Amino acid sequence: MQDVSSRRETMLGFQPPAIDDDEIAAVSETLRSGWLTTGPRAAELERRLAEYLEAEHVLALASGTAALHLALVALGVGEGDEVITTPITWPATANVIVHAGATPVFVDVRDADLNIDPARAADAVTGRTKAILPIDLAGQPCDLDPIIALGIPVVEDAAHAAESRYRGRKIGAISDATCFSLYATKNIAAGEGGLIATNRADIADAVQDLRLMRRGDGSRYDIPVPGYKANLS
Repeated sequence: MQDVSSRRETMLGFQPPAIDDDEIAAVSETLRSGWLTTGPRAAELERRLAEYLEAEHVLALASGTAALHLALVALGVGEGDEVITTPITWPATANVIVHAGATPVFVDVRDADLNIDPARAADAVTGRTKAILPIDLAGQPCDLDPIIALGIPVVEDAAHAAESRYRGRKIGAISDATCFSLYATKNIAAGEGGLIATNRADIADAVQDLRLMRRGDGSRYDIPVPGYKANLS
């Protein structure tokens, strides 16, 4: 047992986000512009990240949790469906499956990286499996190729994995939908926020309809589906 006398007398501080005068100036400029939500800066973020990730579409959302949820809804996941995932993750990974009306099916991880085991995921596939939701734990990409080879849509929880690579490819342009977090403790910190990166136009179009309860730029209220309030501010 550890000798308590050897413990630190002061707590080891949590590393705060790196915010300098450039970030403060950019926020001030945005506030003075009058665009407090879903404005040109959000669109610029989507465009620049799509270029960096080499993805066809990037959509900015209110949180990484919202990104996961809307990705599942965009794929048609619903009541009676199953989604394979791992229990070694933040609760949101499983919660969004329940919110979509489906059942989480947990499979174990590999000892080597603590990411979902593709072989066990394959064994868990049934006729009700609608998607697989792996996580890139601590920024280390899961073994995507054998998971994708199962032929089931993959919604990747890459909350920790901005700028990570899998076999030389950037995380964000491999899975059917890759979901990032912009929470304060993540690689790209914006306080709150999330992103979906995808090369599938059908997913991008569906999320566009779902994230702000209407289609288009907001000048008209065309409401094709019951949507959510999940846009980035």
